[in-house]
Amino acid sequence: MLCVKCGSWIQIGDLKTISALHARFYFISILCCSSYQMSVLLSDDRGWLLDACAFINEGFRRCYSVNKGHFRCCFKKQYFDILKPHIVSSSMCQTTGDARIDLKTRKKRKRKRSELNQGELDAEEYHKKVRLFVLEGTQSLLETGHHCGYLTEDLLTVPPKQMSVHECQLAALCDMAKQMLEMENSDAPLVQTVNGHADMDAHLDLFSCLTENPDDIAREVTLMGETYFLPPQSRFLLSDVTCLQPLIRSGDKYDLIVLDPPWENKSVKRSSRYSFLPSSQLKQLPVPGLSAAGCVVVTWVTNRPRHLRFIKEELYPHWGVKLLAEWLWVKVTQKGEVVFPLDSPHKKPYEVLLLGRLCANSDSTTRPQECEIPEQRLIISVPSTLHSQKPALSAVLKPYIKSNAKCLEMFARSLQPGWTSWGNEVLKFQHHSYFTTESVECDT
Repeated sequence: MLCVKCGSWIQIGDLKTISALHARFYFISILCCSSYQMSVLLSDDRGWLLDACAFINEGFRRCYSVNKGHFRCCFKKQYFDILKPHIVSSSMCQTTGDARIDLKTRKKRKRKRSELNQGELDAEEYHKKVRLFVLEGTQSLLETGHHCGYLTEDLLTVPPKQMSVHECQLAALCDMAKQMLEMENSDAPLVQTVNGHADMDAHLDLFSCLTENPDDIAREVTLMGETYFLPPQSRFLLSDVTCLQPLIRSGDKYDLIVLDPPWENKSVKRSSRYSFLPSSQLKQLPVPGLSAAGCVVVTWVTNRPRHLRFIKEELYPHWGVKLLAEWLWVKVTQKGEVVFPLDSPHKKPYEVLLLGRLCANSDSTTRPQECEIPEQRLIISVPSTLHSQKPALSAVLKPYIKSNAKCLEMFARSLQPGWTSWGNEVLKFQHHSYFTTESVECDT
C-alpha cells in the first residue's frame, strides 16, 4: 500500500508498528492517487472506508475572495465528532482487541412474530439477507483502519462541544420565488457565473437558471445576503420539483445521477425537519431526459421495505433503469464502533443505495471505460452530526463511469467539485458557518 503523506510503500505487516500519532497521517488508498480520491482511505473486495470530511476539504484547499484574497477552507471537524455509539449494544465487544464488532449472534428477547406487522416482517427478512455481509465486511475494513491509525481509541473522552447549526431559509425562499417567477416565459440565461463581488452577485437569479463557479479554485460569494463557499467548477440550481425547467433547458445530459429523495416517514412528519415527497411524485422527475446513454443512476433509500420495493418494481422500470446493485452505507464512530447495534429492531447502522444503469438503445454499446458495477459493496464512514448530510460518492463511483463524466446530484444540500447540484436547500452546507478559514500564500 502507498502512504499518501510521504509516498513510501508500506507492507501490510508494518501497519501495526506505526505509532498511533504518526499513523493518523498515513491515509492509505489502494485505488488511485487523484486528489479527490483522498477520501478513500482503504478498499478491499467488500468495499471502502471513507473520510467524508477529507473529501469536502479537498475542494477547498485553494479558495479566493475579493476581500480576503487567497485562503484555505476546512469543514469543521467537530461535525464529525462521533465518539461513541448512539445506542450501545450489549453484544458489542468490550475488549481492547482489534475486532470492534462481536461476530457471535446472541439471543435477544423479541416480540412474538405474530405481533410484527408486514413491514417489520419484510425488514427482518431483508436484514437477514445482508447481515453476514455487513458483519464480515465491516470488521475487515475497520481492523485495517485501526492498524493504519485512522480509527483509534486515543480520543478525548469528554463530550464534544455542541455545534451551532445555521438556520437554513432556502426552502422558504424557493416557495416565495415560485409566486414571483413564470418559468415557462422566463428570459433567464441558461447559465450565469458568480463574480465574487457582493454588489454584482446580488442581481443573480438563483431560481431561474443554473449558477456556476467556473474557476479551478473555490470561491467565496455573497448570495441573498449570506456568505457561501462554492467548490471549483460546480453548478447549482436552487428550486423544488415544480421548477426543474432550468435544469432541462440547459441541455446537459449526465453520465451519473445521484438522488437523495426526502422520503416520507413518521419521524419526518413529527419533527417537521423538512418537507417530504410522496413516492408517486418521484416518477415525475425528468431523469430519463437528463440522462446520457448508459447513465448510472444511484438512489439513497431508507430501510423501509416499501420504499425499496417502490424503486425496484416501479420507479426504476418507469425510468427505464435496470437495477444492478445494492450497496450499504455503514455508519461508525471514530473508534470504529457501529452507531447502532447491528441487530437493533428499531434503527440499523446502515442505509441502502440502489444502483442501476439506464437501459441502452439497441444500436448503442457499452463504452470501454465503464466497469461492471459490483452487486454488493459496503461504504463505511463516520457520519456527520448534521441531518441528512451523506458522504460524497464521487471517489467510489469513479471506476464505473467515463473519465470526463458529467455528474448530477438531485435533492442535494451541498455542492461537489465538477458536479451540477439541484435542490431547494442546495447551498445549505456551503454556508460559511460550517467552515473555518486560514490565510495561505497564492500558488504560483
